[in-house]
Amino acid sequence: MKISALIPTYNRRTRVLRAIQSVLAQTMPVDEIIVVDDGSTDGTAEAIHERYGRAVSVFRQDNAGVSAARNRAIRAARGEWVAFLDSDDEWLPTKLERQFEALKALGSEFGLCFTNCTFDDGTGTNYSVFQDAKFVGRGAFGPFENPAEYLLGPTSPLRIQSTVVLKSLIEEIKGFDDGISIMEDLDAFFRLTFKTRFCFVSDPAVRIDRDPGRPNALCDLFTTRNDRKYDDLRRVHTRWLSMPEVVGTKYEHSIRKSLRLLCYESAESSIRGFRVRAALREFACLRALHENYASIAFNLTSRKIRKLRRDIRTLLWAGTPKSVRQH
Repeated sequence: MKISALIPTYNRRTRVLRAIQSVLAQTMPVDEIIVVDDGSTDGTAEAIHERYGRAVSVFRQDNAGVSAARNRAIRAARGEWVAFLDSDDEWLPTKLERQFEALKALGSEFGLCFTNCTFDDGTGTNYSVFQDAKFVGRGAFGPFENPAEYLLGPTSPLRIQSTVVLKSLIEEIKGFDDGISIMEDLDAFFRLTFKTRFCFVSDPAVRIDRDPGRPNALCDLFTTRNDRKYDDLRRVHTRWLSMPEVVGTKYEHSIRKSLRLLCYESAESSIRGFRVRAALREFACLRALHENYASIAFNLTSRKIRKLRRDIRTLLWAGTPKSVRQH
């Protein structure tokens, strides 16, 4: 059984060295470490070569985003299993050992295993992903039942940097979608739920860096226009609705509901920005979801009124003396 550790990175020269060191410190060694430098301009590749030499394989490419970087790493990987790590995060030493103990105990029908993770925002709170997802009190490890339902819900205990998965399964779903810049990991997870069973390890075996001062992510989508965000989310939901495993199932209603809300949010954003063509496109999307123009107008107006009421309550609350609020 061979394990490949895959790390995409962009302009995180110092942090990626820390991530690599956490892989090398594993009590269950990996067979190779692959770093894909997604167009860094800070000397990332040179720093890795200088410290680790041939112990780490570095592939350089023009900036293409995290999905393209992960896919490049997958193509280069020689391991039966691939384990993902983001370049600003760290594995704790027993992460892989605990995961493969769980996989061995549970059997060959499990092709993906993930662990709990700790958020590190520099305050020392150590809040965990499982706590955030209310996924606690389930033993040291076990099967992760109904993963698709969690992925379609408000929070999920899965994080890409804690995941180890059979490479053949990732190849079967054609890897990550290069055409999107957000939710690419959740999209891949959802498609994998129909290919294999998932299991979990309750140990918080990954430290996720949430330091506000950390370098930029592989994409900086939210500092640009929101249109791209909505386009990506629409693309993902539309693909899910076209999947034979989804059509006619309990998942279809949930995905359609999410897509409907997304169209309304995008329409509101377009209207605020006076982007008529974009707003009309969202109206067409809502029409395809069996909404008529009267209901679209009514719902947009209702949403606006609710938002105004919330804003007014917030302003009134902010202006209320603290002594009154406490009563």
